[in-house]
Amino acid sequence: MYKPDYLLYLKSLCLFQDINHNLLKKIVDASNLYFRETNENIPIHNEQNMIIILTGKVNVHMKESSGLQYKIGNLNSSDVCLPSIFLYTHVNNSIILEVTQSSVYIEVPYLFIKSLSVKEPILKRNILRSLHKNLQSTYEEIFNMMS
Repeated sequence: MYKPDYLLYLKSLCLFQDINHNLLKKIVDASNLYFRETNENIPIHNEQNMIIILTGKVNVHMKESSGLQYKIGNLNSSDVCLPSIFLYTHVNNSIILEVTQSSVYIEVPYLFIKSLSVKEPILKRNILRSLHKNLQSTYEEIFNMMS
């Protein structure tokens, strides 16, 4: 599949709800499209870039500098991941994104999406909503593991 094939799909995601076609096209043009098979890891090219899962499922693991690794959440279709958020308070750790179901995702450059979200309040609102949803599910995952 090619990026243009995902333009219509992206329009259906909450993240891009109410976003005009030209703005969405700019985002698609600036992003990179990737495919990963089950049991592969999604490489993090830049911790600040935004990763949007288009199809599939991904487990998010925290890996400590000691080598200890533990699951801290998961991502499904239409979920957004900003690895830098996880790493902000865990400076010496790394994030591993493990594909549990074949996945297609796009990676959007941080500076690009940041500048767009400043100019486009609706996009900023949608990004914050999506990140809030991810944060809620991560907390639920952690509390369920602790019970």
